[in-house]
Amino acid sequence: MQRKIHVLAFLLLATMSLSSPAVAQQSNAQSGIKIVYETPSNSKFTPIYERLKQRKVLEELQAFMAPLRLPREITVRVAQCGSENIPYKPQGPATVCYELIEKIERIAASHTKDNDLAQRVIIGGFVQALFHETALAVFDVLDVPIWGRKFDAADRLAAMVMMQFGDDIAITVMNGTQVLFAWSDQQWTGNTFAAEASPDWQRYFNYACIAFAANQPQFAFLLTNKLLPIFRAQQCANEYAQIRKAFDLRIMPHVDADLLIKVRTTPWLQWAQ
Repeated sequence: MQRKIHVLAFLLLATMSLSSPAVAQQSNAQSGIKIVYETPSNSKFTPIYERLKQRKVLEELQAFMAPLRLPREITVRVAQCGSENIPYKPQGPATVCYELIEKIERIAASHTKDNDLAQRVIIGGFVQALFHETALAVFDVLDVPIWGRKFDAADRLAAMVMMQFGDDIAITVMNGTQVLFAWSDQQWTGNTFAAEASPDWQRYFNYACIAFAANQPQFAFLLTNKLLPIFRAQQCANEYAQIRKAFDLRIMPHVDADLLIKVRTTPWLQWAQ
């Protein structure tokens, strides 16, 4: 349990912050990432707030995001929202809601008594949400053109970044994300298909496809266990190549290549011991 929480602490690096006199905040002059743990008004979220803050998960995010050089500061926060998600607004904070974290924990607890699997789902779901929200902020700051729905584009970027961790971390976060979407109790009928967000099962296959394309030997079980249809698996390499090309064209020019090498060689898993 303790080991898994420390993994979560590292991965929470990808989070951002909101300026508020009631919260602790810190800015990273190099990457332009400002982090904030917003104090929840509802005491039921206090344990989540304290756990994240004590383990300095957002500070670790700043270290991971150090190679990124942005024209203006991004604010990333964890906060009480009044709902599981709040829409990202231009020049606003990227937010992961305590309500969403609570939901992820609840879904995991209701579907399995296997503590390792439950923690993997919690870690994957939370990391996915962090990178998804961060991606929206990066699109905004860099004025990245989006063909299609921005929500789906953020998912694709999040999935690609998640696959840049070492193999052990990557399989933890990606497998946890996929299982979470597979366990989703989300119901889609009629007009709900007009929503901006894709159904959770669609998101499951999108993440599975990117994982399979990025590291086929490690994620071959998705195909052999029929968790990813053959007809979709055959297209995954092209999908991943499109994402990679867009990343290289629009985001890599804002990345310090030398620092990126250093970050990639950092033994992040030491924090998970």
